[in-house]
Amino acid sequence: ASLAATSSLPRGVEPAHAHLYARQAGSDTWSCLDGSLTGLPLSAINDDYCDCPDGSDEPGTPACSGLNLNASSSSPRPHGFYCANTGHIPSYILSSRVNDGICDPECCDGSDEATNPDSSVSCPNICAKVGKEHRKRLAEAENIRRAGSKVRAGYIAQTKKKMAEAESEIARLEIEVQVAKEVEERKRQELERAEKVDQAVAEQKRASPLYATIKEHQEAMSVLQSRENELKDELRKLASLLDDLSTGYNPNYQDMAVKGAVMAYRAWRKGDGGGPADNEEEAATEEGGDTKDSSAAPIGENVRLNGLLDQGEWTTRRIEDLANKEALDLLDDSMFTAGGDADDESADEDNILFRLREYLPDPLTSLIDGSLDQLLSLLVKTHLIPRSALAHRKKRRLGTPSGDEPEPASVTAARRQLNDASNHLNELENDLAHKQEDVGVDASRWGPESEWRALKDVCIEKDMGEYTYEVCFFGQATQKANRGHGGNVSLGRFDKFEPLKEGLSPETDAQFFGRQVFNRGQRCWNGPERSAIVYGECGAKNEVLEVAEAEKCIYEVKVTTPALCW
Repeated sequence: ASLAATSSLPRGVEPAHAHLYARQAGSDTWSCLDGSLTGLPLSAINDDYCDCPDGSDEPGTPACSGLNLNASSSSPRPHGFYCANTGHIPSYILSSRVNDGICDPECCDGSDEATNPDSSVSCPNICAKVGKEHRKRLAEAENIRRAGSKVRAGYIAQTKKKMAEAESEIARLEIEVQVAKEVEERKRQELERAEKVDQAVAEQKRASPLYATIKEHQEAMSVLQSRENELKDELRKLASLLDDLSTGYNPNYQDMAVKGAVMAYRAWRKGDGGGPADNEEEAATEEGGDTKDSSAAPIGENVRLNGLLDQGEWTTRRIEDLANKEALDLLDDSMFTAGGDADDESADEDNILFRLREYLPDPLTSLIDGSLDQLLSLLVKTHLIPRSALAHRKKRRLGTPSGDEPEPASVTAARRQLNDASNHLNELENDLAHKQEDVGVDASRWGPESEWRALKDVCIEKDMGEYTYEVCFFGQATQKANRGHGGNVSLGRFDKFEPLKEGLSPETDAQFFGRQVFNRGQRCWNGPERSAIVYGECGAKNEVLEVAEAEKCIYEVKVTTPALCW
């Protein structure tokens, strides 16, 4: 018998779709919902025979379960069996699961097996109990969501405060950068002026006869120094040969000429010029017939040679330094001012004042410098000496050579100030760039209200027995050995949020942030680099729930975080 004959609502049909199975006016017939067949008797509905190609005539039986209905989109009602589940949530199940002898949990009212011909199958209506448990879980989840939402609101407030501070800092840095640019440009102009002034002074020095004379003398010193070194080397070689002859001399087998030369050399070595005492001593030895080999006698120190080789006050290093010193440094700047307004007499007087420290012992120079600077400043203020002369004194005290020629102290100072200004500008620009990057609005990374910023570098961990797993938001995921072996292993660094499904928006869907990808971890032995997928859900606190190695070197981590409590 047809259910349609005994009920206004066929079995397996949702009340909202009752009109689709209503009796047609003035007729006892019915049509398939896709319009493929018309004029079917009402008794054809749920008669356990599939008449309609869309299966719409059998909503409450499994007769049409063999049809491929997934491709059909013309039916105005969902395919499947409707479970009313009064006291819980209505649902649809596949038609094939109707009267299959199994109590489906989706149909807690047992309606899927209500017409089962097997009387042994009985599915009780447990919707009241299931509904109550479900509502309890929903209430608990809602409480967690509300608690997490409050924490998330705190994240948002914290981020807004930091963003406001950062924007204020950005405004300050922008002003400082602009000021630093102006200072840098001013220092660059000062360097250019200093280079022009000192170039003029340097050109005056090079054009002076004194500069040419100094260069000529330096060249002569270099040549003479080289010649002296060659002569000293030859003298050492000659003395070595004569030492060998003197120690190997035997008067029994040498002639008088050799004897005389040896006696004279021995006297020369002693530094006394070869006096009579030496000749008489040797003659006495000869007359006594002493044929002992004189090579056994010690030769002693070559006093004369050492005296000739002694450099004294003017050491080779000192001479070389003087010969190699830049000639421009040997000329007093005060004699070659760029303005050319100082006469010779005042320049000489300036030289005496400025070089006063050169005539004093080193311990007194530091004591006299401060007083001398005060005196010279007073003389400049009273116009007794030109201001440029005082600048040249400072230049001699502070200047350092660079390159092939020494750089004037004023240029060095200007260049140093420019470098300092440029470095300061670079530091400010870098700070500004970092601050601007921090306040950048990117909902796909930081959330619609930048709530995820508050979790940057926040780390959570869970002890799983053999290992402790740590996840740092926007940082690194790490596996830590608990038994003192293996050390820490990187499971990857944060790469991106990967939505759980397509079409999710970071502006409106919390689940857009439900999955985080960590890549480029430590490579597995004979395998790929480790990586981790972090699945998140709403929670009142940040916490790791569980960790599993889903595939080789690929870890799945489940966490809770208030950032997902929207």
